[in-house]
Amino acid sequence: MSDFIDIKLIIDKAYEKLTVTITNKERSDDVEGVIAAIQSYASNKVPMISAYFEDGVVMLPQRQIFRAYISRRKVMVQTAEKIYEVKMTLGELEALLDKERFVRISQSEIINLKKVKRFDFSAIGTIGVELENGESTWVARRRVKNVKNALMKGGGHEH
Repeated sequence: MSDFIDIKLIIDKAYEKLTVTITNKERSDDVEGVIAAIQSYASNKVPMISAYFEDGVVMLPQRQIFRAYISRRKVMVQTAEKIYEVKMTLGELEALLDKERFVRISQSEIINLKKVKRFDFSAIGTIGVELENGESTWVARRRVKNVKNALMKGGGHEH
């Protein structure tokens, strides 16, 4: 790192969440170091998920997960590209997942609210869910209130 890095903190109630802006004349080793430090801090706060595919294991950032569900008594997580197995119960996985991003929609499924393309409220007593990857699912009747509460708290689209 260079000898001097100017750090400026601006408190502004207009921001809903922490926003970091890095300003420099070029993308340098210093810039990369600061980005890595911020990512490291953020990933420790929201742990990556150990996911298994064939004979390998990968560490998945939570933001890549569209949904987690039970299939043939195994817990699976789905990203845009693949479906992985997670070697823990759905409840254990739920405890690790970011509460602002993920919501349990049934006994056997958790979705990433930020990967939802649309919610369909037309069916009486339940909610249809269409994810950005084209998958469709339903919110269990007993989970509708939880999902509506999560939506009211600001779980929504990211881009």
